[in-house]
Amino acid sequence: MLLNKFRYLLIIMITGLLAILYNEYFMGILFLTVMILPFLLFAILSYVYGKLSYELISVVHVVGKGDNIPISIQLSNPTIFPILNICITMSYYNTFSNKNKSCKQEFYVTVDKRTTTTVTCNLMSEHTGNLNVSITKVRVFDYLKLFSLRKRKPIEIKVAVLPLYYELTEDYLENGSKMLVESDNYSTIKGGDDPSEVFAIREYREGDRPGRIHWKLSIKQNQLMIKDFSEPMNCSVVVFADLYIGREHEILEAVDSILECALSLSYSFLLKGQIHYFTWYDKNFGTCRRVRIVYEKDLFEAVDGLLSCGPYTEDVDMAAAYYAEYPNDQYTDLFIITKMVTHKLLESLILIKAVDRQILYMKGADHALSQSILERINLEGLKLSLK
Repeated sequence: MLLNKFRYLLIIMITGLLAILYNEYFMGILFLTVMILPFLLFAILSYVYGKLSYELISVVHVVGKGDNIPISIQLSNPTIFPILNICITMSYYNTFSNKNKSCKQEFYVTVDKRTTTTVTCNLMSEHTGNLNVSITKVRVFDYLKLFSLRKRKPIEIKVAVLPLYYELTEDYLENGSKMLVESDNYSTIKGGDDPSEVFAIREYREGDRPGRIHWKLSIKQNQLMIKDFSEPMNCSVVVFADLYIGREHEILEAVDSILECALSLSYSFLLKGQIHYFTWYDKNFGTCRRVRIVYEKDLFEAVDGLLSCGPYTEDVDMAAAYYAEYPNDQYTDLFIITKMVTHKLLESLILIKAVDRQILYMKGADHALSQSILERINLEGLKLSLK
């Protein structure tokens, strides 16, 4: 734009020189026109600038990792003057990473008079997290690109990029304990033998045990009524997703590996009909959150919670925090997926009442530390699965 101003200044000097050398009427008019034109262009630019409006629109708000994210920018020009040059700068970054690592794209757009134009571009995120997309500035130029005015209106949208998960071929519960633990949750579709909860009351059928007769209701109904007891739903498996990422690791890559492993494990349990808990540490509240996974919608609820809190770099003892909230819970199998295995974590895991404990360690820690931890795990009767 500075070059355009220099060129136009050169044109003014040339026309002024010609007006002096050729003392003609039309040369004087030409010189005045060249002198007044920039002021006229700036006046039109100011008017159009004040009337121009724009909006950022996302067609989708949830996508999978690696999918295209269509983002639309809608510009409205209600004036009688077409706008030939608009430069739009769009910025986007993953909220799990540093905001300074944002990416930028520029678009040059033309908007006709009294019309609305929509520009669509496709973004793509290679990592899990919330993608924050915003328009940082919109610069409007005059017809000769001598002047420009910049509009700054804070507009941003968020798009959730979900991690990939899939069914695991290995059965992690194959050698697990088959014992049942106490449960406060009961089946709503199937009766059982737990006398602490009544599933349904029905009429007497031949072969029913006398101990299940509901005497008060039978007298009231004038016929024998039987109590069907409930079937406790065993929720004896818990999956920990440890989002603690050391400062020496690449945050986005580490989060991808942890979430994909943890969610794939949970999804595999879900397909096998194994009800379980999915838990993680929420840095926003300073507590552990957990979701009881029975249906696929429960898994989506867990993903939403994971994306809301994100990873943390402070050294938090997740197992100790979980034990503080649920000290009386018992499990047959406990799985923790982590990037950082420490002695403090192992000591806290021993506090949680579980028959079998497995650590799925995301490779990348110091080799000597891994060896010492492996010895400690063997001494405590834990398993270490290297991934």
